[in-house]
Amino acid sequence: MSKFDRKPLHRRGFVIASLFLAGFPASGCVFKPTAGPAKILFVCQAGTAKSAIAREIFKRRAKERGIEVDVFSRGIVIEDHVSPQLQANLRADGIDTTTEPATALTPADWAAADILVNFNALPASVKHQDVRDWTDVPSVNDDYKNARKTMDKRIDALLTEIANRK
Repeated sequence: MSKFDRKPLHRRGFVIASLFLAGFPASGCVFKPTAGPAKILFVCQAGTAKSAIAREIFKRRAKERGIEVDVFSRGIVIEDHVSPQLQANLRADGIDTTTEPATALTPADWAAADILVNFNALPASVKHQDVRDWTDVPSVNDDYKNARKTMDKRIDALLTEIANRK
């Protein structure tokens, strides 16, 4: 037998290898494609700033790339956290976070999502198999430019992941 010939894989080894590979997707992420569009949930503390901004950017970028997704955002405790300066930045970027009302996070929301992206620590009651921790995104009120740069990069990467999995 030459060094290029394969040795037969024993049944037990095949089963073990199959189970191992099934539990560890190549990307290291948990996201599994569903029958319809991927459902993405963005969550921030107040529901009016980071999550709403990410929702609108994500919808715009998905449309530009021809990727069908359902995107929604929620807040842990709904409060208006949009400063006048942030509102000016959003207007300049053509982002309207008021296209959907700010809504408090419920168990039905995270149950409906394929991927949950959090900008703040989640309540202990939130249980989800695919949580993306974006808590290190800078404040959109204090550092909009860097927050947008970070969000843009991560949104593009997430859209690429979704496009590659469909």
